[in-house]
Order: sequence, then structure tokens, then C-alpha cells
Amino acid sequence: MRRFRARRKRPAALALLPIAALTATTTMAVTAGAAGTAEIETSKRSVRFGGGLTLRGTFSGAENAPVEIQHRAKGGAWQEVRGTQTDANGAYSVRVKPRRTGDWRALLATAPDPLATDGDSTILATSAHAETRAARVAVRSRTRANVGGRHLTVGRAAKIKGRVLPGGRGRKVTVKVGSRSIETRTDRDGSFAGRWRGRSTGSYKVRVKAAGNRVASGSRDFAGRVTVYRPASASWYGPGLYGNPTACGGTLTPSTLGVAHKTMRCGTRLRLRYRGRTVSVRVIDRGPFAGNREFDLTAATKERLGFGSTGTVLSSK
Repeated sequence: MRRFRARRKRPAALALLPIAALTATTTMAVTAGAAGTAEIETSKRSVRFGGGLTLRGTFSGAENAPVEIQHRAKGGAWQEVRGTQTDANGAYSVRVKPRRTGDWRALLATAPDPLATDGDSTILATSAHAETRAARVAVRSRTRANVGGRHLTVGRAAKIKGRVLPGGRGRKVTVKVGSRSIETRTDRDGSFAGRWRGRSTGSYKVRVKAAGNRVASGSRDFAGRVTVYRPASASWYGPGLYGNPTACGGTLTPSTLGVAHKTMRCGTRLRLRYRGRTVSVRVIDRGPFAGNREFDLTAATKERLGFGSTGTVLSSK
């Protein structure tokens, strides 16, 4: 009798297996397909390095579900960045700070099927709607540059240095001073340095351009100006001549800013520098006519520079 009952139980148990397998399969299919459509959009298509943007979208039919945000750099594999959760409408929104150009996507972090057992317990439900398409975001590099020594005499060199972020060795950096350019490369931390030699007087704009790479696109910075001077002998004049007309028109007074020169065109703008002080003036008169000097400074110009009776000033057009 016992032997007969045991035989009857076994066929019954075997008969239930297809039903259990069908139930498990059906449960996983519902979990996978519940997401419906999956969407992602970015608040910006490009962002400066260090800046942030918002990723938002929806998984229709997946309310209050965990979401995994992933990033893939060019030529790389998908990497998890952070997690979030959908709201009651299946929508999600998360703030990220991209470190390099690449793609972003969102995935439903679906829980394991409760009916799966043993080795199958780690199988997650998958579906074409359980992940979004990839959204491309470009990262722009950030360049900062400055000029060490903005005032030079002819033949001396200025050092232009700075840093490009994100860092990385070998990024090409072009430094343009006036119409001339020099090239250098970044070190591992993104820092760079170059030297520019002043060949002629003048005031020159300094611009820096960093090339792009696989991590981030290029960027630029305006590093300021550098002025190149030449030395010139000078004296000053004024007392006893106030009220008299100047050779270039106008009347000389104690407050008149300007210089006298023998041949420079009237109205020529000059930048004079003396012991750390700088002043911009124009040629307003003719002279000097005593000694082997190039400029005669008006009393007001002399006071602005802190100049003595005679000496050497730095001059630049």
C-alpha cells in the first residue's frame, strides 16, 4: 500500500513542474514589459568642465522604481554613475557633473524574480524598454592663462603660463601674442608654460587656445596684454612757458599732459613708464632743444611718473 501511494505522488509532482515554470516565465515577462517606453533628455548638449546638467526622462508604467544612471566615454564601456528613483508618474530627474565627453543612459534597476532559485536568482528582467537610448553630451575644457611680466623692454621675454582642465599630458596649447604664435604642451595635471620675446615696441593682446582631445573639446582664454618698451632719455619743461601756444595747437598749462618731441607726428599716442608708474600721453609740442635728449615731459606728466629733472624713461607706442 505504501509503495502504491509513493508512486502516485511522483507523477503528480512532475505534472506541476510545467505549471511552475510557466508561472515564473510569465512573472518575468510582466516585470520586463511593464516599463513601456523609456526616455531620456539632457538640459544641455554640452557643458564646461566642472559644470553640471540635468538628466530627466520617464519609464512609463514603472512607478517608484529604482533607476541606474550610466555613462560611457568614447571607446569605453558603460559605467554606473549614480542611482535615483522614478516618481508616481514614472518620471525621474537627476543632476550630474560630466567629467568627459560621452553618452548617458538610464536603466531600470529591476529586482530579481522572486520565483527564481539557486543560480537563477541573480537574473534580472530585461526588455528593450528597460533602458533608454544613449544621449550624447560634449564636455568643453576650461583654460586659464596669465602673463608673468606685462611690461618688457625690447629683447626681453615674457612667460605665459596656465592650466587646462581636465588635465592630461600632451594637449597642444597655442599662445598668440599680437600676430605671432608659439606652441607648447600640457603636463599631466594640465599645466603649461611658454616664453614670448618682445622684438619691437607696442602693446600686444595675449590669447591662449587649447586643442581638444578624446576627453574634452578645446577652449580659449584671454590672458591680458603685454607692453614692450625701449629706453629713452628725457627732461621736462613748463615754468616760464605757461600760457604760450604749443607747436601742435593748444595752450601749455601746469595741468597739460603730454610730451615734446622733435619729429614724431603731433597727436602720436605714447605709453611712458618710470619706476613702476605708467602714463599714456600724446605728442603735443616740439623739443627738447637742449642736450642729447629725446623727450621733454610737461610738468603734469613729470608728476604722474614721479620723474626727476633728467633721466631715462621707457617708451612704447
